Amino acid sequence: MKLILPKNIADIITSINNSGFEAHIVGGCVRDMLINKTPTDWDITTNASPNTIKSMFPKTIDTGIKHGTVTVLYNGISVEVTTWRKETSYSDHRRPDRICLTDSLTEDLARRDFTMNAIAYHPKEGLVDPFGGVTDISNRIIRCVGNPFERFSEDALRMLRAIRFSAQLDFNIDKCTFSSINQLSGDLIHISKERIQSEINKILESKFPQKISLLWDSGLSKIIFPGVEKLPSNWFETIKHFIGSENQKIINLSLIFYISCKEDELSCAKQYLTLNKYDGKTRRGVVNHIKCLNGIGPLTPRNIRKSVSEYGVSVTANTMKILNILQSINKNKTLYAYGEVKTAPIIPAISGSDLIELGFEGRAIKDMLNIILLCLYENPSLNNKELLILLVKSIMASIRFFCK
Repeated sequence: MKLILPKNIADIITSINNSGFEAHIVGGCVRDMLINKTPTDWDITTNASPNTIKSMFPKTIDTGIKHGTVTVLYNGISVEVTTWRKETSYSDHRRPDRICLTDSLTEDLARRDFTMNAIAYHPKEGLVDPFGGVTDISNRIIRCVGNPFERFSEDALRMLRAIRFSAQLDFNIDKCTFSSINQLSGDLIHISKERIQSEINKILESKFPQKISLLWDSGLSKIIFPGVEKLPSNWFETIKHFIGSENQKIINLSLIFYISCKEDELSCAKQYLTLNKYDGKTRRGVVNHIKCLNGIGPLTPRNIRKSVSEYGVSVTANTMKILNILQSINKNKTLYAYGEVKTAPIIPAISGSDLIELGFEGRAIKDMLNIILLCLYENPSLNNKELLILLVKSIMASIRFFCK
């Protein structure tokens, strides 16, 4: 089988080969080309030492020099070039205790996680596939290289990567491989929260986010989502409507807690987001979606105006769609015949400064602005400065009357 490499990648391989060494592209870039997907990253494996690679190319970065990896900068691209190596025990369940160079490409491929990632390719020699990765790709199977129990004992993150690849590629996980995940799922506790978050995000953003259910099937959910006992069927029915949409990750994550948590889903979500060190944008997005879902009430024009002002058009539109989907699933009917949310957030035509001129101070300013907003949600046509001043004066007069 012949793969067409970009010229700059082929040039790097040729330069190494012409210097008397062997070089192949390897790993994910080979896998991607075999499934007709354009690689986003390129990796080259070689029997040349890192120092030798550095001497061949004028621009390099010592990316992982102690692991035998040098990044070559060549004609506008960056390529990781790694010397053939073997790895010893993994006492921390993540990184090898010691790395040894090897003179065998097969030994270098043997240290990799899955057969589909243990394929090398050379423009003249073709594919090097000692572990049947091409067949597994053809059969859409994720299978460990060698003994899966050993592979996952070495690096516990590989268990989560198996599920992530399943979601991204729509591949099935080999039974023996999945059984080992089940046995070793507790080892995920050794992996950093940042690494776990990254893999979960990729699952939620994938074309097949429903594959996240494998976390519960395997027991990994006990480490990642301890507050979520299981994902109910309406979660799967709902998320399929948001595949490819903007903020897919935030919507899917919000729905995990909104639909699955039996009580206090907001606290459950906040705990997860904090524990797994999510960024502020994601935290706000998930919290706002859950708050909006819980608080919007019947999808009346008044409630939609209020929601848009509090959470924005996007969150409101997502909320309306979710509620209609859930209602349709539960009762085979819709809550409200909604279309595109065109309502703009309501900004009162009267400001805090205006209220100060009317004699308000301190907390009373905020309280009056909130009252004004409630009035505008009911009747947006009141949003005129003169009308609102009259409204405020009327409210003040009523308060004085009842407080006599």
